[in-house]
Amino acid sequence: MQKSLYRLYTISGIRIISFIVLQAVGYKTIAQQKEVTRQTLYWTRYYNQLNFHPRWAWHNEIDNRRFLQANTQHHLIIHSHLHYKVLPNIDMAAGFTYSRQSPQNPDATVHLVVPELRPFQEINLTMPFGKRLVLAQRLRVDERFIHRNNGKQLLDGYDFNFRIRLRAQAIVSLSKQSADHNTYLKIANELMVNAGKNITLNQFDQNRIYVGLEQNLGKKLAVELGYLHWYQQRSSGYQFFNRDITRVTIYHRINIKS
Repeated sequence: MQKSLYRLYTISGIRIISFIVLQAVGYKTIAQQKEVTRQTLYWTRYYNQLNFHPRWAWHNEIDNRRFLQANTQHHLIIHSHLHYKVLPNIDMAAGFTYSRQSPQNPDATVHLVVPELRPFQEINLTMPFGKRLVLAQRLRVDERFIHRNNGKQLLDGYDFNFRIRLRAQAIVSLSKQSADHNTYLKIANELMVNAGKNITLNQFDQNRIYVGLEQNLGKKLAVELGYLHWYQQRSSGYQFFNRDITRVTIYHRINIKS
């Protein structure tokens, strides 16, 4: 079972990467008219993990994102997902996201907030190499219901599309202290692609590259500080966001396993 799940996971990842490469080749035709907007943001996140069974865990996240310029709101995201450990190094999860997207420009004069409802499913694979290195992969599928709008006000109904996300992450232990007070280096790359009848020019959605340090403060708490580079294509096809982001995360782990 483990081999079949790993094979399915690997094949899906290869297909996603191949699709992105093919799309990138197609984008060469619009390279001359490409418009890139540079922005700087900071994200603050609280991540709670409730372990209530050897195989089951409930994860909840609140992620607030703001522009550094004028300290204006950009995005508020709330995730809740239930994880089931199939094997010691493989778990599956299903969850729901509620999102409130503020204007993409910190100087916007129209402050429209667009809600999004997003069920999702994912599979996680972790592979330890020795005592200090863990490689982790995540394949997630988002079903996105985005409230219709005309840029000035909300309209009736929701637009729908799929988004497929593949993340690869390396976690390196930097100290020989106990796990309760260890320091970890995290390096990650996540690719996202869109699918659905409403997607015409931006099959490639975004790429995120992340580097961060996590410091455990005991069995229950950890703090992480990191830098994230976010490159995103807009629905027009020729407009892109190039974002530099500082992210601070507080992890709160609660164990009530029987």
